[in-house]
Order: sequence, then C-alpha cells, then structure tokens
Amino acid sequence: MKIERIRTTNLTGLGNVDWRFPVGPGVVFVAEKSQQKMFAKLVRGFLYDLNDLEPLDVSKAQCSKGLAEVWMTSESTHLQIRREFILHDDDGQIGFSTLVIEDETGQGVSLPESMTLGAYLFQLNLQAFCQGGFVEWPEREERDLLFRRIRNLRQGGDEGLSLSKVLASIAGAQRRVEDQKESIAETKAEYDALRGEWEAAHRRQEEERLLQIEMKNLREKEKILATRIGSTSKLQDRLTILRQNPDYRELRRLQGELTRLEERFQVLEGNVKALTSESQVDWTVIEGLREGCMEWARLQENVERIGAKAQTWARKIIEVTNSLQTSGYQGLSKDEDQRLHRAQEEMHTAQEELNRLTLTNSELQKVEIAYKQELAILQNLEDFAKITEADELKIEHRERRLTQWQSSKISGFFDFALQELLGMTSINKRLVFRLTKYYQKYRVSNFKEFKRKIKEFRGQQQRVERMRTDLEKLQESVRRGEKLLGVVHSRTKILKQAFISTNTADYPAWLNGWNDYWAKDDQLALWNNELQLALEQQRVEETKLQGCAEQLHGKLENWGVSATDRDEVLAAVLSVASQLREKDKTEREFAESSRRFSELLGDRTMDRLSKSLEPLAELERETYFTDEERLAELAAWNNELMETCLRRVKAERQLQYNQGFPILSVLERKIEAVKGRLKAYETLNCALDDALALLEASFKEWQTEYGKVLEEESQWIFSQISPLHAQMKTERDMADVKKNYFAYRMAMVQLTLRNQRNYAEVPLFFSIGEIHEDQGFWDDVTTYLQKLSISRQVVLCTSDSKLSEMMGNVGWQRLGALDWNKS
Repeated sequence: MKIERIRTTNLTGLGNVDWRFPVGPGVVFVAEKSQQKMFAKLVRGFLYDLNDLEPLDVSKAQCSKGLAEVWMTSESTHLQIRREFILHDDDGQIGFSTLVIEDETGQGVSLPESMTLGAYLFQLNLQAFCQGGFVEWPEREERDLLFRRIRNLRQGGDEGLSLSKVLASIAGAQRRVEDQKESIAETKAEYDALRGEWEAAHRRQEEERLLQIEMKNLREKEKILATRIGSTSKLQDRLTILRQNPDYRELRRLQGELTRLEERFQVLEGNVKALTSESQVDWTVIEGLREGCMEWARLQENVERIGAKAQTWARKIIEVTNSLQTSGYQGLSKDEDQRLHRAQEEMHTAQEELNRLTLTNSELQKVEIAYKQELAILQNLEDFAKITEADELKIEHRERRLTQWQSSKISGFFDFALQELLGMTSINKRLVFRLTKYYQKYRVSNFKEFKRKIKEFRGQQQRVERMRTDLEKLQESVRRGEKLLGVVHSRTKILKQAFISTNTADYPAWLNGWNDYWAKDDQLALWNNELQLALEQQRVEETKLQGCAEQLHGKLENWGVSATDRDEVLAAVLSVASQLREKDKTEREFAESSRRFSELLGDRTMDRLSKSLEPLAELERETYFTDEERLAELAAWNNELMETCLRRVKAERQLQYNQGFPILSVLERKIEAVKGRLKAYETLNCALDDALALLEASFKEWQTEYGKVLEEESQWIFSQISPLHAQMKTERDMADVKKNYFAYRMAMVQLTLRNQRNYAEVPLFFSIGEIHEDQGFWDDVTTYLQKLSISRQVVLCTSDSKLSEMMGNVGWQRLGALDWNKS
C-alpha cells in the first residue's frame, strides 16, 4: 500500500500543503527540522491513531478548523483517510474527529474496534512499523554515537536501547533499594508497633461494643428491677388494705346484687306501665281483683316452679336411664362382681404359681435326653447287676489267696515241682486262669478294675434313680403348668369379655363402673320417687289455681263484665298482677340488700376500696405468700438493683477510659500507609530482579534468533554501498563508520519486515537533517535507496537543500517549497 497524496489545511507547522508522491523514489524538502518531525508525526498519527502523542494543532492564527487527508493505493485498493481538527473558543482546547476512511467508490471502511489503520493495511504494530518503515539519521555524526547505536542494534535490534545503560540503571536502582534496608527495617518496626496498637485498639473496640451492650442490658435490668420493686411495694400496700377490709368481696357482691335488683325493678315498672297503657281495663277493676290476682300469681308461680322441678327430675332420670342402658352392666346378676373377683383371684393365683414353675418343655426335653444318656451308660454296666456282695467277697478272697500263694516260697517250690517234675499245671497258673476267666466275663483285666467297675455301676445306678425321680417331678410340674395355663386363659377370657362389654381397661375400672351403676340405679329410684312427689304437688297446685281462676271469673260476672270480654279482662288483670307481685318482691329484696350493704360498709367508701383492691382475684392469689417472703424478695431486688447500678457506673467509666485511646480508623490509615511503603519496597525489589532477568533473557533470545541474520544482512548491505571494502571494519575512517551504521540500520529494516507477505507495500520514510562532508557516502546511500525503491515506496524527507538538489539530479522527484502552499 503506497502513499499517493497528502494534503493538509490550516495545520500548525505544516499549514496548507498538497504532496503528490511519485511512483519512484521521492524526496520531501522542508525548511525547518520541526516540520520534518511534524511530517513523521502526521503519518504515524494517521496510520495508528495515537492518543499518547500530542494532537496536531490547528493554526490558531488562520482558522478555527483544520483538515488532514491522506490518499493510499495498491493494485486493487484505493483509500482516502481524513480527520478534522477544531479549536474550541470557550476553553482554547483542540478537539478532533474520528478517522474517516473511504474507498474509491466513496463507501466508508469500518475497522474493528481495537484495530488501527496501520495494523489493517500492513499487519504491523506501531513498534514494528517505526522499526521497519521509519529511519531517522542521527543529527550528530559522531564516531562514539554511531558505534553505540551499532552496538545497540547488534545486541537487541533497537538503536536507542543500550543494554549496558539499562543494566547500569537497574543496578543503580538495586543499590538504592539496598541502601533503603535500614529505613525499611525501621518501617517494619513501625508497622509492627502500629499493628500492636491496632490489635490493642481492636480489642478495645470490641470491649467498647461489649461494654455498650452490657450497659444497655444493665439499664434494662435497672428498669425491670425498679418496676418490680415499685409494683411489689404497691402490692404490699394493697394487701394491707385487703387485710383491713376482709369483707370487701361480700361488699362487692352486694353492690352487684343491688345494681341487678335496681335494673330488674326498672324493667318491671316499665312492664306495668306498658300493660296498663295498652289495656282497656279500668284500673279500679285491677285494684279490686288485685288480691285474688296476687294469689293466682302465687299459685301460678308454684305450678311453674314445681313443673320446672319435675322437668329437671325427668331429664335427670332419662339421662341416668340412658347411661345405665349403655353402660354394659344392665342384665348382669347382682353377684357378677363376686364372680369376676373370683375369676381374677384364680387367674392371679394360677399365674403366680405358673411363674414359679419356670420349667419349659425344652428344659424337660434336655433332662429326658440326659436321663437317657445316663441310662445307656447304666445298661452298658448291666453285667455287674448280678454280682452280689458274697460274689465280691469270694473274688476278693481268691485274689488274696493268689497273692499269698505268689508271695510264699513253699508255694513257689511246690509249683515248680508240679510243673517241672510232674509235668502238671502249677497251682499259681490254675488260680490265675480261674480269675482271668472270671474277669473276662465282665470285660475287666484285674481285680482293681473289677472293683472300680462295680463301684462305677453302683454309682451310676444311684444317679439314674435320682434322675428318674427328678424327671418324674419335672413331668408332673409340666402337666401342672399346662393345667394352670388353661386356668389363666379361661379366666382371662371371662375378664376380657366383661371389660369389652363395659368398655373398661381392668378389673378396678370395671368395679368402679359396677359400683357407679348400682349407685345410679339407687339414685334413679330416689329420683323417680321425687318425680312422683313433684307431679302430685303440681296436680294439687293446679287444682288450687283452677279454683282461684273460677273465683276471679265469678267476681267479674258479679261486676257485670260481659262473657266475651271476661277472658281478656282476666288475662290483663293477671298479667298486671304478676308484674306487680314481681315488682314488690324485687323491691323487698332491694331494701334488704341495701340495708345489709349499708350496715356492712359503714363509714367506708366503696370507690376508694375498689380503686385499691381491684382486680381482687389477682390480689387474693398474692395472699398465699407471706409478708416475710415478699419483704425478703424486695430486699434481694434492692440489693440486685444496687449491684446493677454499680456495674453500670463501672462500665461507663471503663468506656470513657477506652475512648481516650487512638481511633481504630486512624491507626488503620497509618498501617495502610506503612504497609504501602513496605509493599512498594518489596514489589520494587522483586520487579528489579524480574526486570533484570527478563532483560537478559530477552537480549539473549534476540541474539540467538536474529543476531546471525542481522550480521549477514548488514554485511550484504555494506557490500552494496561499499564494493571496494567487502568486509565491515570498525577501525576505519568516519565514512566507514557511517556505512557500518547505515548497513546495520537498513538490515534491521529488512529483518523487521522479512516475514511480511506484503513487504513491498510498506513504505520507507528516510529522514535526514543537514549533511556535512562525505558527499560520496551519501551518493552510495541514495544509490542504494534508489535501488530499494524498485521493490517498495521510498520517501526521503530532509531539510538540507543541497541533498534535495543532488537527489533531484539523480532521478528523485522533489516535493518541497514549491508545493508547500498548494491547495
């Protein structure tokens, strides 16, 4: 991508220019060095939109707006890039618009948000573009300066970056950091001290929080205790008043009764007025029949009272009858309780005896097996059952004779004579043979074993007899247990049936129900008698009531009241008379209650008593506690209140004392500041070590990858500009030094772009100030650059008019003062 044209309007340092770059190499001549730098800044700013560089200033003297445009072209693409600059009148600040990119059709080209134009066109970042697209010749052509730049290029590929200076700077920084060890130690000590103060302050803060909580709780406790003491003292005074007025409850009851009677009297009085005003009966008739009506009302009241009483008895009788019918006891014989009692006793007795018989069938089987085993052993010894004591004595006698014969010398001589001289069997052998044959009969070998077997047989015989006796007893116990178990089951069944039918859990509950049943049955009989008596009384009173009513009818007939109005008049008279009788009764009750109330109250005031003693039920509950207990409780509460006050005052003083120390937030800020210094020191120390290691590794890596290639490329370029000296030598004259520097710098340009596929599209800007002597050197350089322009665009920017004329003479197209003011 080649730069085809650059045009600026009203820009400080450049003004109005319109540079059209040729196909071949071109040279831009500027009058001042600042304009040369402005040109480079303009190109880099367009391609990479640098925000860290100062923006191009609008020429304030000319206009408040400025414009910069660049045209770029390739084989298939034509782009126009434009940016406007605006001077704000209010604050004098320069603002600029975003970069506008349009293709040959006028359509806008949008770039990804994080991509610059240079990266889009050349696939290069800013550093690679400056390294491979911009070459600035040093203003001072000094040997040491050029040698230093060559060394920097050979070491790391950057002529402005000196490894030795960077290492020296890092070493100096490390020394300065090392010199700060003592102050850092003091800072650490200060941090430890502050940390200790912070921990103490944190503990104090926590203590303050706990103290505030404790103070709050103590204040609440003081309020509660003060309330308790006040209420208890007031309660004690009320109890004293209650003891002085033990009849207060009766007074209160009488007061309520008076109120009720008064209300009742007013209701009855209103009823009488209503009846007399609504009725057409003359009051004189009512007064004349009043005595008879009063008697009728009395009889009517008796009838109603007795009827209500009879209804009560009837209701109770029905309830009890239903209860008896559903109890489950109805229909049982009167001795059912005795029968169940016997069943329970038999069950308990059988169960107790059964519990004592702990033997089970499995245990019986074990005993039977053991008996059979012992019996089998006895059967093995049954041959010895035929031996009597006489047989035993006989065998013992034979054994003794054999022993005596064997121990006698004469017997031995005699046996020898019989056996050796006469050829007969000796007496000893005969005795031994007879005993051996006898022993073989009982499967024994000698008399000792014979005696042992007899003893074993007799012992086994006795053991079998004992086991037979025990077995018979056990069998009897098992049979007895089975019988008892049957008794338990049958009696339990009887009891369960009785309990289920009466819905009871056990015999005591059943018995209670049984007794209750017969008590209710007796009560039912009494109530039936009472009911019959009440019914009889009701019939008598109803007869009297009917006679009284007939008398009243007769009086009305004598007074000339018509038969049609007689019932109505009688009903009205009876109603009024009933109300009057009730009113008189209420009035008498009120007078009696009022008299009792006045006598009981005396010179006291009921309102004052009520104010002191109500609510009475709560006050009476307190009478269960003695005055000594209450006074002891008051004394304990007073002591607790005093202790609580002392604890609260102590906590307040401790809180005031703690608040005199430094605040935790101030200490935290100091700690953060000291920690920041320590962290900065540690971070700087580690960063310097890391930077040193990274720098050395980076330079070493660069040397390994690019060092040899750089040397070969620079050697080739040197041979191109100095064919007479094929080898680069550092000890030659100044011209050779400059050639060496040029070769290395251009080799770095080539090396930077060697992996770029669009190498030819990246333009090369070569910036030169004023040249001095060595015209031949610059001839060689321009010749090399002219050859290079065949493959890529080369633009040389200089402020030296002689160099500009010289390059124009050798085929370079000049752009400069003549084009400066073109629009």
